[in-house]
Amino acid sequence: MINLYLFSSLLTTFLMISDIFILIHPHLPIKKYPIFILSIFTFFFTQIYLNFSPLILLSLTVTSFLLVKFSGKLYSFFYIPLGYILDCIIINLIGFIVYLLWDITIQDTNADSFLMFLVTFSTWIVSCPVLYLSRLLLQRYVNPIFESMSKKLFALISVTVLLCAFMIFTMASLYDNREITTREFFFMSSSLVLYFLFTVSLLLIVIHGVKKNYEAQEKVKYLENLNEYTKNLEMVYNNLSSFRHDYINIMTSLAAYIDEKKYEELSIFFHDHILPMQKELSQKNGTLNSLLHIHMLELKSILYTKLLLAINQNITVTIDIPDEIDEINTIYIDPIDLTRMLGIYLDNAIEASLETEHPTIHFHLGKMNEDIVFIISNTFIDKGLSISQMYKKEVTTKETGHGIGLYNVSVILNRYNNIYHETLIEDGLFTQQFQISKMHA
Repeated sequence: MINLYLFSSLLTTFLMISDIFILIHPHLPIKKYPIFILSIFTFFFTQIYLNFSPLILLSLTVTSFLLVKFSGKLYSFFYIPLGYILDCIIINLIGFIVYLLWDITIQDTNADSFLMFLVTFSTWIVSCPVLYLSRLLLQRYVNPIFESMSKKLFALISVTVLLCAFMIFTMASLYDNREITTREFFFMSSSLVLYFLFTVSLLLIVIHGVKKNYEAQEKVKYLENLNEYTKNLEMVYNNLSSFRHDYINIMTSLAAYIDEKKYEELSIFFHDHILPMQKELSQKNGTLNSLLHIHMLELKSILYTKLLLAINQNITVTIDIPDEIDEINTIYIDPIDLTRMLGIYLDNAIEASLETEHPTIHFHLGKMNEDIVFIISNTFIDKGLSISQMYKKEVTTKETGHGIGLYNVSVILNRYNNIYHETLIEDGLFTQQFQISKMHA
């Protein structure tokens, strides 16, 4: 009997390790898998040997926490209970088919290691594509929402999923030790499926509400950016009107110096007043001229707002936009996500460069074949944080303690598989570059 317990625990461990690999790879280092193998096997063997059901709940909880710790992905907490639920449902559906075709009961399977292996192997064959499809759906539609979710709501959903897994285990175990009719077997298998679908439906309703709330907040930020852009345009118009008035006064002053032949005073006036004004106007006009190549209003507004802010803070700004940038299809990136990323990057660049002796920001936007490339470089003071640390939540070099900017960018980037991103530190410059691909969307 002990041998059957060992064999059953090994088969269950094999299924769950396969689930972890399919759902989390490559975010979990291979060297961590032995820890999961030992943990899962120990819990399941103890549960089978003692016939103590709550150990299943404890096993799933502990293993889920370990997966979050080792992978660094908060949403991976759901992967282990999800995999276990799908394995339970599939193995019982296969058991029902085996019972109908060959009249082999659950008791017969549990008492024969060869039958146990065949059913488990069949479950593995079916569960692999199901889990891979689940992973794609989670990555595309659900995981980004978990990253922006409040801790209390995330904890509530976590408990719900864990309890769902425990309830399905309990329902599936009701007939392990007694004879079962075809009708009872069908009722039990269909109940597992219906209970799982009911739980998933409730969770999807909650997640959909969270998503709508998140999108509403992002739209508010987007409208705030447009409002700021409008204010900046009004400021430019007022500056031009003021300059027209100042121009008349300047010409009058120059004429007075020339008429009275005060050339030394004219030279001082020219270098102290005319040249600084010319430099400021040239830089601002250069910024505006470069942005004329952008025909996407959301993109133009955020760039104009942030780059003009940098110039007004006496940061040397160079802009390179050699290509005409048309509308970016929302299939490749949501405009709100794009403006939010750029806003965070440029805010960080402004703050970091202002800490240096010669604050400088370089901005490049161009096309590479069908792809669109953004490069933002700025001077900075190295404070000893590695690039990986900078993208962690609550990690910051700011004295105010705010450290969610780059973390929020990483959340956005995780939503897309067509964006190549790289952070570089070299030659005293901190560089963020990302490339939006139209070929692999």
